[in-house]
Amino acid sequence: MTRECHLFFETLGTKVKLNILTTLREGPLSVNELSRAVNHERSKVSHALRSLHDCRFVVVSKDGRRRIYSLNTDTIVPLLDLVERHMNTYCMGKGCNKQARGGR
Repeated sequence: MTRECHLFFETLGTKVKLNILTTLREGPLSVNELSRAVNHERSKVSHALRSLHDCRFVVVSKDGRRRIYSLNTDTIVPLLDLVERHMNTYCMGKGCNKQARGGR
């Protein structure tokens, strides 16, 4: 389990990947659309998507020649909902924000 947990959280280990996941919560997008939405180079977004797809955080469908990315609705959407609930319940104004700013 430890190895799997490490791999899981390592997959989420960059702001680009987290931005992609939160952006895809709003709906499926192509690489170009994601690149504009998260304000990163297409190659960086494409590389992050490959990693997210390898671990099945995102799924890919084709629309003609375009590849459309969306969240894994079985596990990742409920997980993001749980993370949001946790943050709203336990972290908002209760220390997490202070630590993120470098204070105590």
